[in-house]
Amino acid sequence: MIEITKPSVTDPDRIFELEMHSVLNILNVINAQLQLISMMTKQPERLEEPIHLTKNLGDAIHKGDRENMNPDSLKELKKSVQNTLNRLEQDIPNLRKNPDYLDYKLIFDQIFRVLDMRLEELERRWEDPDRWEVIVPSDYKKELVHFLGVIEQNSSGRYRIVYNIAEQEERDYLVHIEIDSRPSGRIAIPLLLKDSIRDLIANARKYTKPGGKIDIGLLEEDGIIHFVVEDTGRGIPEDEIDKVTEYRYRATNVMEEVRTMGAGMGLTKAHYVIDRFGGRLWIDSELGKGTTVKFEVPIPASELELL
Repeated sequence: MIEITKPSVTDPDRIFELEMHSVLNILNVINAQLQLISMMTKQPERLEEPIHLTKNLGDAIHKGDRENMNPDSLKELKKSVQNTLNRLEQDIPNLRKNPDYLDYKLIFDQIFRVLDMRLEELERRWEDPDRWEVIVPSDYKKELVHFLGVIEQNSSGRYRIVYNIAEQEERDYLVHIEIDSRPSGRIAIPLLLKDSIRDLIANARKYTKPGGKIDIGLLEEDGIIHFVVEDTGRGIPEDEIDKVTEYRYRATNVMEEVRTMGAGMGLTKAHYVIDRFGGRLWIDSELGKGTTVKFEVPIPASELELL
């Protein structure tokens, strides 16, 4: 198990990009679905407005532009996409009978549910990025299961995510989630850290082939948040483990093999967020066997008082 001790990102524009990393991933999915619908309908001019808005928001994130990338601009994008799709369905009645379009529409429904969740968190931490909140373990587990359900839906049937080994088939991911708090039964956690946990779980799925296993554990004990995600995935070359938290670095063994809409920033963001809140990060990995990411973050006395 290697502890990551090198300094995290300090450039303000890159920090904003990391904080918006999960939003950027959503924008990439939205853009991909819009492009597919554009090609399917052969009417690209009808999709120009939402595609343009999506690109502009992505550019604003990369530039650290908080004025043009904010919760209100994301709401405008959602409205633009929904209005565009409604007009398409009105003008092309047979579209609603097209199975491919219905699949795209279902993905939009799922991704907008995720976007709504992100918007709620984003609005709460927009003026206070360091905001902490208290969560109930059972509720948070349901939130993570829903998140994984959206990932499964976006796979368009390529795999399933199951939680019972008796249910697992050849191409199913078996996921085990344990969340606990002692003795209060509640957990104080930064909203930004919740966001990073989702990224780490998504990474574990992304770099594990269907049929693999992912174990997720979160525990608050003695004023410390403990988190572990362990997968049976591709692993990281030993000499690159301390590099994978660098900005936009992707391990050499997955650069060509694993297609991704992300930009290699999940572990960079985790390193930055954990460091920001005074925590410690460890990574253990073996090629062909999998990766374990572990962190500990102390809970300030002011937040412990709320438990």
